[in-house]
Amino acid sequence: MKHAGHGALALLALALASFSALAQDQPEKKPSFFRQLGDSLKDAGERMVGAKPRSGTRAQTGAPYTHIGGAGRINGLYKNEDHQQAQLGRLDWPRVALTYKEWGASLPCWTVEARIWSSATASTTETFKACADAPLTIRDDLGEEAELNDNARTKATSDLMVGLRVRPGKPNTGDQRTTGPNPPREPFNVVTSRDGVAEQARKVALSVAWVSGYLRAEDLYPGPSGILTPFRDTRMWIGGFDPNGNRDK
Repeated sequence: MKHAGHGALALLALALASFSALAQDQPEKKPSFFRQLGDSLKDAGERMVGAKPRSGTRAQTGAPYTHIGGAGRINGLYKNEDHQQAQLGRLDWPRVALTYKEWGASLPCWTVEARIWSSATASTTETFKACADAPLTIRDDLGEEAELNDNARTKATSDLMVGLRVRPGKPNTGDQRTTGPNPPREPFNVVTSRDGVAEQARKVALSVAWVSGYLRAEDLYPGPSGILTPFRDTRMWIGGFDPNGNRDK
């Protein structure tokens, strides 16, 4: 029994030493956002954010935003607000309705008119160009420029935008799309009979959402379960298409 007791104590000491060594190997703080994002998708062999902007065809498709005219200013509109409060549905304004003035499935850059509502009765408009496949970049924790890759863009235009719904009890226009001040029930899930138009419309909207600060990198970060937190801000939406603006004829 005496030898058995010594053996048990030895095993316990070994276990404690192993646990202590394991704890020392753990980082004292969570890794940077970009490292977390990469690690969470490592098993799938995918990274949402690259180390630097890509070279190639995407960089040649144009900018995500080019101002044309109007009193409104969509660029940076949401960047200085409390994004967490927006996700909780506690911010009502500003709201933005996007009308596509020049559009087409094969058109890389669309002309967009944004009606920007600062209240239920006050709005301004701005016209600009937005390109569907323009590079969407951000400064990472190293101060280097990182770009959203195809996986992240697909999650944004498919999972987030298609699945976005106005919260119950919040004013909306149902299935009817208007320029505001209230959004439709499904802000970005447009229904079109023309192949590729709905997908391209969401890609263009993604560029607008990115430069305005409405959609941010953290909105594409999967949690510990690997599942994205639902995007709940419905203050931007696709308001409609100018019938004279079709360039696929």
